[in-house]
Amino acid sequence: MASNTAPPATETTARRTIAGMILAMALIESLSGVTQGYLNPILPALGPVFEIDDPTINGIFLISNVSFAVLTPIISRLGDSYGYRLVLRWSTAIVTAGVLMMALWPSLWTVTLGVVMLTCVVGFIPLMMGILRVSSPSHTRTGVSVMIGMLMIMVGAGGLLAGIVGVADPTLGFWVAVPFALLALVSSFVLPDAGVPTREGIALAPLLACSLGLIGFVVALSMAPEWGWLDIRTVGAGLAGLLLLGYWARRDFRAGSGRRFMDLRMLANPRIRTISLATFFFGFASISYFGTNGIFLHSSPEKSGYGFALSPLMIAIVLALASVLSLVSSLLTAKAMRKFGERATLVAAGLLLAGGFLVMAFAHTSFAGYCVGFALFNVSLGMYQAGTRALSVEGVPLEETSTAAGLNELGLSVGIAVGAAVVKLISSAFVESGHISQTGLFCIWGALAAAALIAAVASARYPRRAVEEVTA
Repeated sequence: MASNTAPPATETTARRTIAGMILAMALIESLSGVTQGYLNPILPALGPVFEIDDPTINGIFLISNVSFAVLTPIISRLGDSYGYRLVLRWSTAIVTAGVLMMALWPSLWTVTLGVVMLTCVVGFIPLMMGILRVSSPSHTRTGVSVMIGMLMIMVGAGGLLAGIVGVADPTLGFWVAVPFALLALVSSFVLPDAGVPTREGIALAPLLACSLGLIGFVVALSMAPEWGWLDIRTVGAGLAGLLLLGYWARRDFRAGSGRRFMDLRMLANPRIRTISLATFFFGFASISYFGTNGIFLHSSPEKSGYGFALSPLMIAIVLALASVLSLVSSLLTAKAMRKFGERATLVAAGLLLAGGFLVMAFAHTSFAGYCVGFALFNVSLGMYQAGTRALSVEGVPLEETSTAAGLNELGLSVGIAVGAAVVKLISSAFVESGHISQTGLFCIWGALAAAALIAAVASARYPRRAVEEVTA
C-alpha cells in the first residue's frame, strides 16, 4: 500500500520554502513600516528648510491621508485582475523611486510627490496575502502575523532612525528608507507567482466615483477643524464625497454579471461584514491617537498643566520601545486565535485598547502610569492589526483575496480619518492658551475608549466556526 506521507526531506524543503517566502514578505513590509514612521519627525522640521508654514506641512499630511484612502481599493483590485506579484513589484518600484527622489533631490515639490508615491505601500499586505493564501493557505494567519509584527516594529524604528540621522539636517532623514527600499525591491522578485489573474476589466465609472468620493470625504473630515464644520467648502466636499460613494456602492452592489470596481456583495458574508465594521472602529480608536500622544508627551506641566516635557528624540524612543509590544502581540495573535478563538481574541483586543485609554486618563500625572496605559494600547494595536487582516480574506474566493483584504484596509483608512477628525474637533473645542485643555484630553481619551468598546462589541458578533474550518 502506497503511503500518503511525504518524505522528511520533502517536508523540510517545503517548510524552508514557506519560511523563505514569509521572510521575503517581512522584508517588503519593513519598507512600509519605515516609510510610515520616518515622515513623522521629518515633515514637521522641514518648515525652516523649505521656508514653508505649518498649514503647508499639514497639507502634505492631508495629501498622504487622501492618497492612502484612494489607492487602497485600486491597488488591491489590480492585484486580483492582473496578478499579485506583478502589481506588488510595480508598487514596490514606485515606492523605491519615491524614496530615492526625496533623498537625492529634497524640495517641497519632490517631497509632496514622493509622499504620494510612498502611499503605494498600502497595497503590500493585500497583495502578499493573495500570494500567501494561494501558495500556502494553512500559513496565512502566521504570515500575516509576521508581516504586521514587522510593520509595527519598523514604524517605531523608522521614526527613531530618522530623528537621529536628521538632528542637524532633517532632509538627511530621508536616506533612512533607502536601504529598506532597495531590499524590498529585490525581495519582490523572490516571491512566487501565485494565483491565476482574472483579467477582468475594471469599470471606470465606479472606480472614479469611489476615488473622488474618498477624496471629498477625507478632505472634508481633515480640513473641517480649520475651515469650520459649517463652511461651504467642508459641507460641499463632504456631501459630494458621500453622494459619489453612495453611487459607487449602488453600482458595485447591483452590477450583476457586468464589470464592477470592487465586488461589494462580499459584505453579505457575515464574517467579512463583521470584520470590516470592527476594523473601522479599531482604526478610529487607535491610529488617530498618535498625534495627541506626541503632544501630551512633549507638553510642559508648567505651561499646559500636563505632560512630561519630553524632547522629540525621547518621544521617538518611547514609540520605538512601545512598538516592541506590538511586534510581540502580533506574532502571538495567530496562536491566540487557534487557542481561544477569533471572536475572543478580537474582543480582548478591543477591551485592552479601551482599558489603555482609561489607564492613561486616570494615571496621566505619572509617567510610569501613563506608559502602562500606552503599553496596553500597543499590545492591542498588534493584536487587532494581525487578527482583522488575517480574517478579512477567510470565506471569500481565492481570486478575490486581494480585493477583500483591500476592502478591510479601506475600512481601516476611513476609520483613521474619521477618528482623526473627531480628535481635531475635540481639540479645537477645548483650547486654553494655545494648548488642549485637560478637559479636552479627557474627552479625547473617553471618545476613543468608547470607539474601542464598539470595536469589541462588533467583534463579539463574529460567527463561530466549525473546528474543521479553522486553519493554522
